[in-house]
Amino acid sequence: MKLVIRVLAIIGLSALALGSVWSQTTPRTKTEKTSQAPAATPKPRITTPPPRSADRAADRSTGNTNSASRPANTTTGSGNTGTTRLMPSVTSLRNSNAGRPATYTNQGATAKSVPKNPKKVAALKPSEKGQVNWMTIEQALEKCKVEKRKIFVDVYTDWCGWCKHMDSTTFIDASVAKYLNEHYYAVKFNAEQTQDVVIKDKTYHFKKTGSRGHHELAAYWLNNRLSYPTVVFLDESQQLIQPVPGYQDATKMEAIINYFGSDNHKKTPWETYEKNFVSPQK
Repeated sequence: MKLVIRVLAIIGLSALALGSVWSQTTPRTKTEKTSQAPAATPKPRITTPPPRSADRAADRSTGNTNSASRPANTTTGSGNTGTTRLMPSVTSLRNSNAGRPATYTNQGATAKSVPKNPKKVAALKPSEKGQVNWMTIEQALEKCKVEKRKIFVDVYTDWCGWCKHMDSTTFIDASVAKYLNEHYYAVKFNAEQTQDVVIKDKTYHFKKTGSRGHHELAAYWLNNRLSYPTVVFLDESQQLIQPVPGYQDATKMEAIINYFGSDNHKKTPWETYEKNFVSPQK
């Protein structure tokens, strides 16, 4: 009897063990819900390109951190970005003298348009060279008290390239120098000199403007059109006849000084005089 009971107990325990194993290996049905949450779908990452180096520099200087709000650079001219600074055009000045019978007009090169390598002029032979007897305006005024003459003034500046070029070419020409010495008092006048000048009881001063300045007498002679070089012609009473701006070579200068020196400017148009001019020195 006891043996039967043991056999039944062993069979029961075996059945329980097999049932437990079966329950662990059985797959879940489709209707069963899981407690695990579904994985989240990753969001795309939006990136913006970094600003250009020029924009970053502008941001640092202005404190602007929003480069998108800054307008794009504009281009003016070829190959340049941003605003192009336009250089002023160079024009030769023309003098107008209302009421005078005839005036000389000429478009010559001014100091602002002087090239780096100006056109070379053939070197003069020793026999072709001369020397102008330059003097100050004060010396010329004193000489006018003894012998009246017209005054020829070369208005220049120390930085004027064409002024130096005219000194080394035009004014060393024998014909030019001879006529100036015989018919004019030739004056060199620095348009930026600081010394006062008194003419006919009127005092002219140096006027400071910006980093430079100009002399009031130069502005008066040049009709407030400061351009260098400019030669100025004064009559025997120191009245202004006319300024002539621009570089002049020896041939042109000889005709000009003869034109005013012979008083042909009072009766003959310049174009007619120049066309028929023959140098008395050659």
